[in-house]
Order: sequence, then structure tokens, then C-alpha cells
Amino acid sequence: MTDWLEIGNCRIACGDCLQILPELEAGNIDAVVTDPPYGINACTMTLGMGKKEFHRGDWDNERPDMKPLLGVGRYHCVWGGNYFSDELPPSNQWLVWHKVNDGRSFSECEMAWTDFAPQLRHLSHHWGGEEKHHPTQKPERVMRWTLSWLPDEARTVLDPFMGSGTTGVACIQTGRKFLGIEIEPKYFSIAEKRIRNAWENRQGKLF
Repeated sequence: MTDWLEIGNCRIACGDCLQILPELEAGNIDAVVTDPPYGINACTMTLGMGKKEFHRGDWDNERPDMKPLLGVGRYHCVWGGNYFSDELPPSNQWLVWHKVNDGRSFSECEMAWTDFAPQLRHLSHHWGGEEKHHPTQKPERVMRWTLSWLPDEARTVLDPFMGSGTTGVACIQTGRKFLGIEIEPKYFSIAEKRIRNAWENRQGKLF
């Protein structure tokens, strides 16, 4: 059985989500919101136009199987869903983050496949002033915006590819319960710290 760490209304675990998922009570999870590896070798990146390429590990060498995730929860959101078009059902309920990159060589947008957004919606948000803990980390504002499209009854959110924990932080900020799984101990440790800080900050504001 998996050892879960509890932080307020969050439970997080370090391990392979495809091995842990069968242990979960699917009926207790309302939504899966995640940003999985895309299998596009994003671990080999540049810092922009003309900059030297560098390597950040092997975490994006292969994309995971989406089928087990679609069997958990009623609502689903997969950032980078355009890379899983052969596994995800057709949808016109996409979320698009316009990065406002000022013409630099990074992608101008990222796309999330969902089965709950009201048609296609987009958010323009330039990354700035927020510390980055993971190469493909989403800004907290982007994840709060993502969660804002979930129906009100979706109170418990699972992120099986938790990374540095931004989905968990956004869940705390929006009053939702969170389950997170991360296979890499380095990022699990970062996620634990960020989620703990977010929970303590929320409790401080409430009292």
C-alpha cells in the first residue's frame, strides 16, 4: 500500500501513478487535472532564440497512457492534450494559455483538453515574478483559472503527475481537496514544501 502524506485537506504520495491509481477509491475523486509528460523530449530545451541547448533529465522521453486516468473521476483536464489526440475523445472544450511571450522563440500557447470547459476558452498571462521549480511548471494563476471552469460539485481533484505541486497549491487557494502523485523524489519534496506553505498561508488568512 502507498504511504500518503497529509497536509490539511491534501494527500500526496511519491511513486508511479499507474501503480497507485488502482488503490484509490475512484468514487471519491471528482476530477483529474494534470500536466503529464508529452513525450516530445521537452527535457532538452533552450533558453530562447539562439541560446545554448541544455538537458534537464529524462522525464519527457515517453508519454504516459491516458486511458487509466479517464476511468477516474467525472471530469478531466489534460494539459498538452494535443499530444494525446489518439487517446483522448474528440472535444471542443479546450483551454488555451496564451503566454504573451513578446515574440521570443518559446511556444506562444499551451492547450488543455477538457470534458467540462464551456467551449474553447483562453487566458493571456505572461509568466513573471513567480519562482519556477520545474521545467514545465504552470503559473498558479493559470491553474486557478483551469480549476475555475470545473462545476461547483467537483470538490476533490487528483493530479497524478503532480510535478512541483502547482495544482495542489491552486486547489488550496480555491478551497478544494487535493490528491497528488509524483514519481520523482526531487519534485515530490518541492511539491510538499509548496503545498505545506500554501496550506499554512490559507489557515493564517482564515484565522
